[in-house]
Amino acid sequence: MTQQEVIMDKGFYVSREVKILAVMFLSVFVLGTVGYALAYKVSFVDGLVLTFDTLTYTEERGHGIVRVIQVLLHIFGVVIVWVALWTSFDLMIQGQFSKYFSGVRMMDKIKNLKDHYIVCGGGRVGEHVAELLIKSKKKFVIIERQTNVDSALTKKGCLIVSGDALDENVLLEAGIKRAKVLISVLPETEKNILVTLSAKELNPDIKIYSRADKKEYVKKLHKAGADFVSLPESSCAEEIMAKIE
Repeated sequence: MTQQEVIMDKGFYVSREVKILAVMFLSVFVLGTVGYALAYKVSFVDGLVLTFDTLTYTEERGHGIVRVIQVLLHIFGVVIVWVALWTSFDLMIQGQFSKYFSGVRMMDKIKNLKDHYIVCGGGRVGEHVAELLIKSKKKFVIIERQTNVDSALTKKGCLIVSGDALDENVLLEAGIKRAKVLISVLPETEKNILVTLSAKELNPDIKIYSRADKKEYVKKLHKAGADFVSLPESSCAEEIMAKIE
């Protein structure tokens, strides 16, 4: 599941509800506008006014097809009101309003990034790399699957894509095709190898800096496409930043 779909593991659910509600709302106005325009032989603007008037007032007016339109508008209007109230109540209960809109803003910022850095892993090393990137005023995105970790990083002002860096869709959400550098510092070297392979496939020109926990993996990472591999965990972040152009 991608960042666009979930916006921090819940956003897609919220986004889908909002979209459905918007479609229902627009459908009612289109139905009323077109119906009234044809029934009364008036302009679409007048049809829209009549639709709004019908939804606002409930007294019975008109006969035949006009009355049918009024009944349908009232029925759909009631349904939309209930859906809107239920959705709003659900969002407020779960505290999703601010989370949803902050997620949307974050996604917009990520979409506008170019020649940026992608950090795979928001753990100790990834967080240290992020701090150094902030100091050097680099544009970057962190991919992290653990919500408690990405929440802490978000509070520090980092752009986060929640998900598994092994998922190509998540890499695409992070703008892998527009990125300049990928820094893969996941705890498991095997995952760093897979991330490197995926990143090179999606963007052959990207530079990749990775970490390894065993010496025998260094050659495999280079073979997978890593330009630089750091072995000691303690100095991984400093070594990567020193090598980045």
